[in-house]
Amino acid sequence: MNTLIERREIVKKYLTNEEAVNRLTNEKIIEVLKQTFAARGNKSAITKINEGNAEYAIEVKKWFKDLINYDGEKPIPTIENLKVAFASQLLTMLFPYKFYIVNESTIEGIKNLGLGELPENKPENYPQWRPFFEYLKERINKVIQEDLGRPVDFYDVDQFLWYIYKNFPSQSKTKENEKKLSEFNEKAKELEITIETKLIEYFISKGYRFKESQICAFYSALKTKGFVILSGLSGTGKTKLAQLFAELLCPCKKCHNEEKANLLCECNHLFFPVRPDWRDGKPLLGYYNPLTEKYESTHFLQFILKAKKDYENSKDKANPFFIILDEMNLSHVEYYFADFLSVLESGRDENGFTKEAIKLHSFNKLKDQNDNEIPSEIKLPPNLYIIGTVNIDETTYMFSPKVLDRAFTLEFREVDFERYRNGFNQEDIHENELNELRTKLLESLRNNGKFCGVIADKEEVRGAINNLKEQDKLVELNNLLQPYDLHFGYRVLNEIALFVKYATNAPGVVGKLEEKTALDYAVLMKVLPKFYGPRQKLEKPLRVILKWTSSDRAPDWVKDPQKYCFIK
Repeated sequence: MNTLIERREIVKKYLTNEEAVNRLTNEKIIEVLKQTFAARGNKSAITKINEGNAEYAIEVKKWFKDLINYDGEKPIPTIENLKVAFASQLLTMLFPYKFYIVNESTIEGIKNLGLGELPENKPENYPQWRPFFEYLKERINKVIQEDLGRPVDFYDVDQFLWYIYKNFPSQSKTKENEKKLSEFNEKAKELEITIETKLIEYFISKGYRFKESQICAFYSALKTKGFVILSGLSGTGKTKLAQLFAELLCPCKKCHNEEKANLLCECNHLFFPVRPDWRDGKPLLGYYNPLTEKYESTHFLQFILKAKKDYENSKDKANPFFIILDEMNLSHVEYYFADFLSVLESGRDENGFTKEAIKLHSFNKLKDQNDNEIPSEIKLPPNLYIIGTVNIDETTYMFSPKVLDRAFTLEFREVDFERYRNGFNQEDIHENELNELRTKLLESLRNNGKFCGVIADKEEVRGAINNLKEQDKLVELNNLLQPYDLHFGYRVLNEIALFVKYATNAPGVVGKLEEKTALDYAVLMKVLPKFYGPRQKLEKPLRVILKWTSSDRAPDWVKDPQKYCFIK
C-alpha cells in the first residue's frame, strides 16, 4: 500500500492541469480514484469504468477538471458515485494548504470535540465547513511547527480529527463543552475565512525552509528601509531567499518559466556578485572615458535608471526593483558603496526619492557606449531595494558602524537538519495561487505608492512611534547603552517603530509577528550588529542587555551582571 505522500504524488502527477487530464486512460483514472480513502467504501465509480462505460469516464475527466479549477466558494463539484468525500480528498491532495477533507471521520471528530451545530454534508455546504477546519488548523499549528518543522496543512487536521474520532467518544453538553463552543465561535469570527497561499509555502515549494518569523522580519525590513543585509553561515539559503522573493514579484515571464533571465527582458531583479578588487564605485556606476568621450555605463546603472523610469511613469502601480549584491563584504563596502551610503543618509523627499543625488559626470549632455543618454546625477527611487548577502570568514571584511546604521541586518545562524530533511517533500503551488500571492505582496510592498520611501512620511512615522507599546523598553535600553557609547539615534528609533508596525500588521500571506517578537528582531537587526570588539569592551554592555531582556526566572548572573562581571 502506498504511503500518504506517495498517494498525493500520484494524484498531483495525473491531475497537474487540464491537458494532463485529457491524456488519462481508464486505467489511470482508476489509479487516481484508488488513492482516496473514500474508494475503500465506495467502489461504484471504479466498477463502472472497469466495465468500459465510456460516457462515465468522460464525465469523470470533466469532474477532474472542475476540481482543478475549483475556487472554494461555490458548491464543491460532484457527480454520480463521486460525492463530497471523494472530491474533498482529491482537492486536499492537490492543494493541502487550501482545501480540507469532509467525510465520516472528520465530521464525527468535529462532533466529538463539541464545536456546535454542523452543516449538512452536501456539496453546496462545503464552504460552510471552512471555519471549523481553519480553527482547528490554527490550534494545532504550533505542535506541527515544533515537531515537523513546517506549516500545518489540512491533511494534519484530517489526521487529528481521525485520532479524535477513533479515541474519544462524543461529548455530552456540559458547561466545559459550552465554554469550548463559545471560544470557537469567538475565534471563528476573528478568522479571515479566505483561501490564500502563504509566502513560507512558496519557499517550501522551491525546496527551501525558513522560519515564518524570519520571512516576516525580512519582508518588513525591506518595506521599512529598502536596504537589508543577510548575514550568517554559508549555505543557509541567504542568497536564495533574496532571489526567490524577487523572482516571485518579477513581471518577466521567463522568471516564472524558470528560464534564464537577463536585462533585455522585463526583469525587476539584478544579481550582482561583488569582486574583491573593487576600490571605488566604478564597477557599479561606470565612469566617463576621456578617450572615447563617452560614459562607460554598467548593467547596475542601467538597472537603477530602469527602476527610476518605471516609478516616474507608473507611480503607485510601479514594480519594485531588487538589486542583490552577493558576497557584499568580499571588498570594503565603504569603498565601492560610498556614494550609496551617503545618499541613503540624506533621507527621502516628499516623493520618496533620496534627497541627495549620486554624481555621475559634470557634462550637460552625455551618452554611453550604447548611445543611451546618461544623466549627470541620479536620485535613488523609492521602488529600488538593495539586498546584500555576506559571509564572515578570513577572506571578508567587517562592516563599519556607518554601514550597519543604514541597513537592517538579518542573521541566519540556525541549522535544523530535521527540518531540512522534511524539505524534500515540498508541495507544488498552482500558478493561480502564485498569481494571488504575487498580487497581495505587491499591493502591500507598494504601500500606496510610497514603497520604501515611507520613512519620509512624518505622520506615519509619528503614528508608528506613538502606537509602539514597548516605547519605555526602548528608552530604557538606550539609556543603559549610553555609558558605553553604544546607544542609537533618532533615525534608528524611527526605523524600529516602522518595522514593528509593519511586522505586526503584515499581510496574512506573510505572517504577522507579535509586538515583543517584532521588537526582538528590531533590536537584533538595528542595535546588536554594532557590538564589536574585544571582551573587555563588550562584556559589561552585553550583560546589561541580558538583564534588560531577562525575566524574574533568569539566573542570578543575568539579573545582577555587575556582581558576576569578571572584567573590572
